[in-house]
This record gives sequence, structure tokens and C-alpha cells, in this order.
Amino acid sequence: MRALARLIKLLWRGLCFIRDLVMNVFFILFVMLCFTLVGIFLQSSSSTPTIKEGALLLNLDGYLADNRPESSLLDAVREFDQRQIPQQISTFDVVDVIQHAAVDDKIKGIVLDLNYFEGGDIPSLQFIGQALTEFKAQNKPIYAISSRYSQAQYLLASYADEIYINQLGDVSIFGLTQNSLYFKSLIDKLEITPHIFRVGTYKSAVEPFLRNDMSAEAKANNRLWVDQMWHNYLTLVAKNRGIEQSAVSPTPQTFLQQLKALNGDSTEYAKQRGLVNAVMNNGNISHKLSDIFGFNSDRSDYQYTLFSDYLATLPDRNSDPTADKIAVVNVEGEIIDGISTDGSAGGDSIAALLENAMRDRLVKAVILRINSPGGSMVASEVIRQKLVELRQQGIPVVVSMGGLAASGGYWIATESDHIVANPNTLTGSIGVFSAFFTLENTLNHWGINSDGVSTGPLAEQNLAQNLSPELSQYFQLGVEHGYDKFLQIVADSRKLTKTQVDEIAQGRIWLGQDALKNKLVDELGDFDRAIDAALTLVNERRSEGSAEIDSLPLQWFVDEQPDLINRFLNRSQSKIQSAVLSLFGIKAQQLKPIKSQLGLLKHFNDPKGQYIYCLDCGINY
Repeated sequence: MRALARLIKLLWRGLCFIRDLVMNVFFILFVMLCFTLVGIFLQSSSSTPTIKEGALLLNLDGYLADNRPESSLLDAVREFDQRQIPQQISTFDVVDVIQHAAVDDKIKGIVLDLNYFEGGDIPSLQFIGQALTEFKAQNKPIYAISSRYSQAQYLLASYADEIYINQLGDVSIFGLTQNSLYFKSLIDKLEITPHIFRVGTYKSAVEPFLRNDMSAEAKANNRLWVDQMWHNYLTLVAKNRGIEQSAVSPTPQTFLQQLKALNGDSTEYAKQRGLVNAVMNNGNISHKLSDIFGFNSDRSDYQYTLFSDYLATLPDRNSDPTADKIAVVNVEGEIIDGISTDGSAGGDSIAALLENAMRDRLVKAVILRINSPGGSMVASEVIRQKLVELRQQGIPVVVSMGGLAASGGYWIATESDHIVANPNTLTGSIGVFSAFFTLENTLNHWGINSDGVSTGPLAEQNLAQNLSPELSQYFQLGVEHGYDKFLQIVADSRKLTKTQVDEIAQGRIWLGQDALKNKLVDELGDFDRAIDAALTLVNERRSEGSAEIDSLPLQWFVDEQPDLINRFLNRSQSKIQSAVLSLFGIKAQQLKPIKSQLGLLKHFNDPKGQYIYCLDCGINY
């Protein structure tokens, strides 16, 4: 009887523990939700900042992306605790602020504070750089400041009139690298059986599951575009600084020899090579900028307006204009089946945005901004089919490629009237693969076996059994059909034969400048050039006798994600990750290629198991 009482008592304590645990979890979620609502309320109710006469301080404390970040719990927390947590910064917001500041009489110049800037792809940096060049054309100076400069930071800094570096700082311009992780040995140790089906000599997205190193074909292709991109980087920096390329990045032997002659003083080396204009501590920099822009109210620093404050004074780019307009839809991140998540573009979500644009009678053209390595074939096709409907309704579509528009990103780009790419855009990667994994050997090792009956070999797909020859043939036929479909849509859209497309396909990656030579894109340029192309198409289709249109306002069609909790969790998870990484001195941009590889299987949700994805498109700047 006592034993039964003790058992009941133990069970009761267990139930109480589970109850308390569940209640505490819900309480924590409730508190976090309240913080989010308070943050959103503070943002909506805060007064418009005042633009001060002086400098515009572009303090880019984070990393560049196309999409504008949504508010989250950490945004509210930052109002009370100003920690340097890397933030996602919209490239278009930065350019918008610079363009408005260029014609603002209160803004006398720009201070480009790059101390906490984690970078972005080269096309995004060039797009901002072009806006900085136009700003300087208004006879307004630009000063870049940082304790040290990474390659991404320095590319942006090179557009400044003067570059200042702190004592003991350096300029790290060492080159580009492209690396992949390979899991074959791990798969062998775990006795997992990979089943890979692919088409394309250079389709290396599945190599990590089949090899322990990069194939000769993939290495040759990657070497080609990495070297070309690095040459473009050096050419651009040398031009901006008015120095020789050899001064930007000499051979390793020359660099070490010159550095040794200076007793390892990398700061003095940067100054002697013309990479920076002056070496100053923070106090000297502040005094110099105060002489140029004036002192603030308490004379503790120079007079400036923060980037975020200036952005808050501008009209919301997502507002709904009452006049005719050009719709902009961003496809950023992996293309997945279903609804978009943070960092991924859902096929259904993007199609819904395109549907909204198509139903808006004021939309005269659509710019599809692509910054994606591809992903699900079904999701990519859902987007492409919606673009077909748009064009059938007489709405021209212009594709603006960002840093990356490969595989599935190129699949959707084909359904357009005009494609604009940056010379350093990574595109192409025309190939298809399927990947499945079975655990029959792993289970057998632990004494677990699988057996049963089925109506045929095609019905026997499960994790505990090897694929039958019939199933393997089925998947390979599907991949080959998918590749043939890919070739056909490219051939039809680019006015090439399938044989011509196949010669430049096979999964090969191209830089934008070579994609133009191979007729995969129509011209080289940035987002502004895509706007011009859209206006040209609108004018070509205007009714006879109507006036030519000089300009049209842009409206971004964005996924609002009405589910507040999911929206909060998506954004907060990303920012919490950034905060944790920053504690260990790891930059989110540096980890991005590795996360892409480790998280590859996470995004494998295509209903047919077929993928058009470029894994080798990740690069460390």
C-alpha cells in the first residue's frame, strides 16, 4: 500500500512539474510577445527625427540584404540597451537615403562609419558605391572611418574622398575564397546510403554527399569565376583610389617583404601604399570632422544625423501610390515550396505577391529582383508560371539580378522581357538533381531490420530500405526530364537552340559579364538600369498618341506575414543568432556559406524531390 502511495505521489509530482513547465513556457512566450508589441508601438508612435545641419552618419552596423528587416523583440530591447548586435540593412534603404541626402541642403557631407559593417555581395556594394559617386558630384565630401578595414568594408570605403584608420589598424585585402564542406566520410561512418540523381557535368551541389573533395570539373569552374571576380574587385578599388592594382594587392612575397621592411607595421604599410589618407585616433577624427561639419549642441562631437533617423524621415517606399507605378518583388534566399520563412523565398508567397501586382490596375511593369541560389524546382515553376500570367496580361517583366541568381534563380529569370545583371552576379548553374538517404545499414548495425509486403517495387520507398532499381530509374528519369525542361525554357526565352543552351549549361556557374557573352542576360547594370528598362518597355506598349512616360514611382510588394507570432519568431530567431555569434567574434556574413551547406537538407521540401540549387555559389569576401 505504501509503495502504491509513493507511486501516486511520484506521478503527481511529475504532472505538477510538466504543468509548471508548460505554464512557464507560455508565460515566457507571452512576455516576449508583449515586448514585441511594445516595440512596434514605440516605432509607430515615436516622433519623426529632426535632420540636423551637418553630416549624414552612415553607421552601417550589420550586413546588407535586399529585403527590409521587420521589427522584432531585439529592436525594442535596443531602445534601452545600445549593444552592437549586427542588423540586417536593406541595400535599397541605404541608396534611398544617399540619394535624398545628395539634394538636401542640410546635409553637407557623409561620414561612412564602417567599424561594425559586416559587408555584402559585390553588386550590392557597387550599387551603394554608385550612389556615393553621385553624392560626391554635388560637391559634398565623403569620409570613411574605421579601426580596420576588411575587404568588403574597404570596397565601400574606396568610394570616399578620404579614408581614415585608427592606430594599429590595417587593411586586409588578401583575396577571395570559395569552400565547400564534404560529408562522404561521415556518411560512411554512420552507414547512411545516399541516393543521388543528377544531370550536369558541373552540377556539384550533391558532391558533398558523394566525395571528400571537390571534383576537377567543379574546381575548374569555380576557379574561373573566383579569379574573374577578384580581378574586378582589384580593378574597381584601384580606380576609386587612383592607384595601381599592385598597390592594392601585391603578390604575397612582395607584401611580406615590404611589411617586414616596416617591422610588421601594417598601419604604416596601408598609408604608404595609398590605401588610407591618414592615421588618427578617434579623438583626432572627431575634431577634424567637427572643423568640417561643426560641433553638436554640447560640443562633444561633430554635428551629424544618423542613417536610421534620416531614413525615418523619408516616405515609406511600401506605400500605395495613387498614380501609375512599377511593382518591385524581391526573391531573396533559397526558393522553397510553400510559404516564405526568414531567409527563404516561398514559391506560394512570391506567386501571391505577383498576383497582387497583376490585379493592381495601376501597375504598368514589374521588376523581379532576384538574389537567390535556387532551390525547389516545383516552387520555382510556381513563380515562373505566375510570371507567364503577368506577361499574358500585357505587363512587362524586368529581372534585376543581385549578387546571386543561379539555378532556380535563373529558372524564374527566364520568364521576363529583359534581364539586367551586375558584372559580378553569379548566375547560370543550369542543372537538376535529386537526393534521398536511406538508413538500412545504420539500423542493421543496431540490430533493427525492416520487412513487409507491398504491391510493387515503386511503393517501397522508406528510410529503412534501400531504393529498388525501379525507383532509382524513376528518379533518374524525372531528373533528366527536369533538365530537358530547364534547357527548353532557357532556349525559348533566350532565342537559342537546346544544343546551344546545353553547351553553356551542365550546372556551370557564370559571372554576369560572361553570362552576357553567352546570351543568358540582356545587359549589364544595376537596379537603376532595370528601372530604365522597365520604363522603356512601358513606353513601347503605350497606346498610340499618348505621351511618353519619363518616370514612374516604385512600389515594393512585400509579404506582410499577418501571423504576428510567426513573424516575431522568424525575425527574433535571426537576430538572436547574430547576437550570439557576435559574442564569439563571428560575423554572420562569414558563417553564411557554411550555414547554407549545413542547412541544405533543411530546405529540401520539394514535393517531387527535384532541386535546382547552386551550393557552390557561396563565397567569403
